[in-house]
Amino acid sequence: MPWPVEVFAVLTILSILFVMYWLPTIVAILRRTPSALGVATINFFLGWTVIGWIIALIMALAAAPATQRVTVYVDGRRTEAEILR
Repeated sequence: MPWPVEVFAVLTILSILFVMYWLPTIVAILRRTPSALGVATINFFLGWTVIGWIIALIMALAAAPATQRVTVYVDGRRTEAEILR
C-alpha cells in the first residue's frame, strides 16, 4: 500500500526544519572554523531559542577559517603562503 502524499510532505518539512536547526553547526564545519565545537554546543543546548540559534550562526560566520602556513620551493626560491585547511 503506497504512502499518502501527506506523509511525504510531513517528512520533507521535518527534514527542512532539521537542516535549518543545525545550519549554524553545518556552516561552522564547512568553513572549518576552530570554534565549530562551541557552535555545535550552543546550537544543541540553546538552538531551540531564537536568540541561541542566532548567536550560534553569528559565531559560525564570524570565526575566521583555520589557515595553514606552507613553504613552497620553486626553482630554489622560497615562497610562503597561507592556505585554508
